[in-house]
Amino acid sequence: MRIDYKIDENDFLTHQLFVASKSDRIKKKRQSSKVVWPLICVALGLLYIILGKVSGSILFFITGLLWFFIYPIWERWYYIKHYKGFIKDNYQDKLERTATLEFNNDYLIAKDNGSESKVLTTELEEICEIPTTIFVFLKAGQAYILPKDKINDIDKVKARLKELADHLKIKYHIDEEWKWK
Repeated sequence: MRIDYKIDENDFLTHQLFVASKSDRIKKKRQSSKVVWPLICVALGLLYIILGKVSGSILFFITGLLWFFIYPIWERWYYIKHYKGFIKDNYQDKLERTATLEFNNDYLIAKDNGSESKVLTTELEEICEIPTTIFVFLKAGQAYILPKDKINDIDKVKARLKELADHLKIKYHIDEEWKWK
């Protein structure tokens, strides 16, 4: 099967955010950033109550509460901004190029303006499908990004990828609820 499509900045951004959302290190860091400061504020608020300074304790409780609810919103925005800069620095030459990807049971051939790569299908690690995109992950850490809205006959592509995953005995993961949060 052969597919032709173009990848834009949003497709690369979706890939970066998806990978970040699945990274144990980043999940742990984000969770601790959300919780540690509010806990420190609560501890300081309790200390101020013990010292009899109620107004200071209220200030720490409010700060901890605001941090707990506002910081995650800011952090989501920060990651988007960070990855957009990363994409501009590292993938500018790949944006809006027509790419061709050919699948068969033995290898994948990827072509874009001026380059071609051939990868054995035994190097495929996992295929992940989210509402807007399909990612074909390789064992070496790279991925092919397949934006659903830019591929003609996406149902045939999904069927072929599921068939390939079954043939290779690799995971085909569907996460229709995924979104960056």
